Amino acid sequence: MPGLNITSEVGTLNKVIVHSPGPEVEAMTPREAAQDLYNDIIPLSAVRKEHGQLKAFLSCVSRVYELEELLAECLVPRDNRFEFLGIVSDYCPIRDRVYELMAMEPAALAKLVIEGLPSLPGSLSHAFAPRSFSMRPLPNSYFMRDTAAVFRDSAVSSAMAFDVRLVESLATRFVLTRHHELRAHGLLLDGPRDRNRFITMEGGDFIVVSRNVLAIGVSERTTPDAIEIFARSAARAFDEPLTILAVLLPKERATIHLDMVFTLIEADRALVYGPHITGPARCPVFRVESAPGGRYRVEREEGLLQALDALGLPMESVFCGDADPLYEEREQWLSGANSFAFAPGKIIMYSCNLRTLDALSRDGFAIRRAEDFISGAEKVGNFGKLAVTFEGIELARGGGGARCMTLPLERAEP
Repeated sequence: MPGLNITSEVGTLNKVIVHSPGPEVEAMTPREAAQDLYNDIIPLSAVRKEHGQLKAFLSCVSRVYELEELLAECLVPRDNRFEFLGIVSDYCPIRDRVYELMAMEPAALAKLVIEGLPSLPGSLSHAFAPRSFSMRPLPNSYFMRDTAAVFRDSAVSSAMAFDVRLVESLATRFVLTRHHELRAHGLLLDGPRDRNRFITMEGGDFIVVSRNVLAIGVSERTTPDAIEIFARSAARAFDEPLTILAVLLPKERATIHLDMVFTLIEADRALVYGPHITGPARCPVFRVESAPGGRYRVEREEGLLQALDALGLPMESVFCGDADPLYEEREQWLSGANSFAFAPGKIIMYSCNLRTLDALSRDGFAIRRAEDFISGAEKVGNFGKLAVTFEGIELARGGGGARCMTLPLERAEP
C-alpha cells in the first residue's frame, strides 16, 4: 500500500529502508576517516557480513527496501533524472557533466551517486589530487536514520550538519518525495533547502514517543532553531497541538544523537545511558508546546523521564552497561543504548554489549541470536519480550548501532 505511517518507536514494523555498505566505505584513507565522520577505517568485507545479518533478520519480520534500488526506481523517468542531477549540481561541481550522467542507466547512476564520481582527468582538481571527486563517495550511507525521519504520514528531510553528508539527504528526500509507493504526504522540514549554520537537524535525534509527543536531541548535529521550525510546521500540518521534549546533549563524539543515549524498547520502557538520562547531572530538558494557530511555549523540565511522566507517559529504564560505571561507558561507546524495536518489546542490537544484554535479560527479555531466526530455527512470534543480537564490532567503529542503520517507514499502530 502507498504511504507512510510512524506514530511510535515500537509499533510492529512493516516497512524499513537500509543501505548495504559498498565500495564507498573503503574510499578513504586513515587520514581521511575523521573528515568522513568515522572513528576509524573499517574493512568492507567485515561490515558487509555484519550488516547482512541485520538486513537478513529484518527481512524475516518486515518489508526491507534498499536505498540504492529505490533511488534507481525514482531515476527511471528522464524528467526525474534531470531534476535530481540539477539539484545535486547545486552542491557538487557536476553541472558540466549533467548530460554525460543523463546517458547512464538509472541503476548505474544511483550506484554512482553513492560510490562517487571521480573528477575528470585533465581537470585542475585531478591535477592537484588524482583521487579527487566531482561527487564524493558517501561512506556514511549505511547510517540511514540520519538523513530523514518519518512522522505520521509525512517526512522530515534532514538538514545535515556536515557537508560530507549533504548528498545523502538529497537522495533520501528525492525517494520520499518521488517514489510511487513511499511518497510522503508532505515535508515537515526541508533540510537541504532550509539548512544553514543555525538550522541543522538529523534523524538520529528524532524519537517518536507517541502520536503527539516527540523527544528531540539538541546535539552537535541538531539545533534549537531547526526544532522550532519543525514544531510549528508539524502543528500546522496536522492541525493538532504537538509536544516536543528538547534534550540538550553534550557535544561529544559519544553523544552525536539522542538515540545514542535513549531508545524506546516498549511503549513504557526505554534503554538508557544512565548518566545522561537519570543521573544527577542528567541532560537539561525543555518542553515545547506548539499549537496549530501559532501559539508556542517553552518550559524547563526536571529531566526527560520526569517530563514524560508528567505527560502521562511513564517510562521505566533498562540501563546500558547494567549501570556499572566502567561498562556503561564502554558499551555506550559501542552503541549499547542504540537498539531498534521491530515490535513492542522486541528489539535488535549488537551482541558485543554483554552487560546491557544482562540487564535486558533480568528485565524479562529473552536473548537470542539473529542467525537463529534467519535459519528458521526460532520464530519471533514464540517470544514475548525479545532482544535479538547480531555481530557489529566493525559496524560500531563507524559510529552507530541498529537504530542508526534503519529508516522505518511504516509501523502498525501500537
